[in-house]
Amino acid sequence: MELREFEKIFKEYHAHCLAFARHYTGDPLDGEEVVQLVFAQLWEKRAAIAITGSVKSYLFTAIRNTAISQWRKQQVRSDRETGFGQLQTATIESNVQARELEKLLHKALEKLPERCREVFVLSRQQHLKYAEIAVVMDISVKTVENQMGKALKILHGELREYLPLLLVLLQIMKKN
Repeated sequence: MELREFEKIFKEYHAHCLAFARHYTGDPLDGEEVVQLVFAQLWEKRAAIAITGSVKSYLFTAIRNTAISQWRKQQVRSDRETGFGQLQTATIESNVQARELEKLLHKALEKLPERCREVFVLSRQQHLKYAEIAVVMDISVKTVENQMGKALKILHGELREYLPLLLVLLQIMKKN
């Protein structure tokens, strides 16, 4: 296709294409964008394109296909943005809950007797085994078990309503 032939097609069909695209997309700006894309592709691929039927039918079909393609891309983009926004919101909410639970846990830990608190911290935050705690504190393993049981019972009573979320927080603390 030569430049003159392209200019002739553009002049003859551009207004019809705009009207069709605007009607098809429902938005004047989107319609103009689609028509620009179709004519740009027509020029860029002029060597490979052989229009055998009606030029108007070819252009309208190209407009329809391009509009559908643009709409699909926009939907995917919109879905990704929505999904990302929901993920961000969930992450922020989780972080806020974790901070609140951590504060509640620290307050509950302050209520523990000193020895219980020390055993709990060595076990859950320092990740020591009961035998290691016994050596560090110079007490028997059985005493460690008893103190840990006492600590867990007190914490359970203090944090009963937050227990499901607290268990998640303790798992996170254990990993860190």
